[in-house]
Amino acid sequence: MNKFRRLFKSYYVGDIFTPNRSAKIAYVERDVIESDLEKYIALPGNQIFMYGHSGSGKTTLIRKKLSELKQNFIKVHCETSTTFNDILLQSFDELNRFYTAEKSTHNEYSISSELKADFKIISSAINTGTKYSEGAKSLRIVPPQLTPQKLSYFLGEIKALLIIEDFHKVSNAEKQRIADVVKIFIDCSNDYPEVKIVCIGAVGTARELIQFDNNLSTRVAELYVPLLSTKEIEKIVKKGNSLMNITMSQELIDKIVYYSNNLASITHQICYDLCFEKKIKKSSFFPKNISSETFKKAIDSFVRKNSDTFNKLYELILNKSYGWNILKTFDYKEAEFLSFGDIKKGIPERKFISDEELGLYLYELTTPDFNEILRYNRISKKYSISTPFFRAFLKMKLALEQSERRERNKQRNNKRNRKYSIDNEQMPIEQLVLDESFFKTYYQYLDSYTISEIKREKESKNKNK
Repeated sequence: MNKFRRLFKSYYVGDIFTPNRSAKIAYVERDVIESDLEKYIALPGNQIFMYGHSGSGKTTLIRKKLSELKQNFIKVHCETSTTFNDILLQSFDELNRFYTAEKSTHNEYSISSELKADFKIISSAINTGTKYSEGAKSLRIVPPQLTPQKLSYFLGEIKALLIIEDFHKVSNAEKQRIADVVKIFIDCSNDYPEVKIVCIGAVGTARELIQFDNNLSTRVAELYVPLLSTKEIEKIVKKGNSLMNITMSQELIDKIVYYSNNLASITHQICYDLCFEKKIKKSSFFPKNISSETFKKAIDSFVRKNSDTFNKLYELILNKSYGWNILKTFDYKEAEFLSFGDIKKGIPERKFISDEELGLYLYELTTPDFNEILRYNRISKKYSISTPFFRAFLKMKLALEQSERRERNKQRNNKRNRKYSIDNEQMPIEQLVLDESFFKTYYQYLDSYTISEIKREKESKNKNK
């Protein structure tokens, strides 16, 4: 059947492996979560808070389900500077395609003439109320007519959901206003059953909105979207390979799964890089094999692209007096998971850090502000570095620092010995350069982690059988 399909249907690699977009063709079903989400969407008046790690598939999940249900929606995106007024204006802009073009690929709807007139009045008020500051930057003003209640009516007429992405980024004052709007949407559901808000945020942030109003707790569904399992990540790789007609060894698939560390976005990125290195742009009738050598080139490409991010993250963690000790403990222990006690023991007593202070900082390292560089397992109550790529980068940085310290000590000794010498130049300290030598060493570190962890996982599975 696959061979027959390839005669008439071909795929471009960018449509199969989508690291920066929601997966569609290579989507892997998550039955339990999808069933819960569909149930929450169908329940009138029920608002939804989705939360989980970056890359766990929250946006992909909601978009896939809404497409299946043929459900209209508008989406706004939050940044740290986003205000509630920005959310109102973004939402109004998104409504334009429904109220101006009056076209939808999903549910049919009809808009009352009264709301159409209101929409035109508000649109006109926004345009005429635009101010210009120095540098010709426009400042949009929210007209008095554009209220959260009015927005809920506009959404109700077109039977649409409002999706607020990354709500955790906004300030607490703006979160309070979002919580107030959630209550308005709950009340509006008496007239418009389909109206609801879906807030999407980082892991552990659903409670942030509910804490502003305890009455929300019984009328809001908190949907935790966990990271993809090892089997689900493997399914993405195999499904993509099948569609692109790519072959690779199981050992190579195991490496991709391990390096992805349960993040679908990294899985898609590695697979895309593999195809690019192999010059595979679209699927072909005849299978193409990807070898370990191609895989190494793809990993080098991934590291080059992220090296600046890793470096900045490393420096950011070092801003704390005990940040270096935390990173050094992970490197020294060479264990996948560390308990709070393990990490505390790695910090010298002279730094006087309390358990509460350390706990808060470790929590910070699990947030998007630090690229979720640490991952906390709520079952084992242990921490791990969230990506093997950073772990190998960390080993390189710490090895370089050790080399620099040896060099400085050597220079001091030489200076003492050359006290009366005319030649008193210092020897240059080695720099972290992304050259062939760097990648050779880096890949050795990365590969050693991979082999040991894959072996450990297989041994664990065999014991449980």
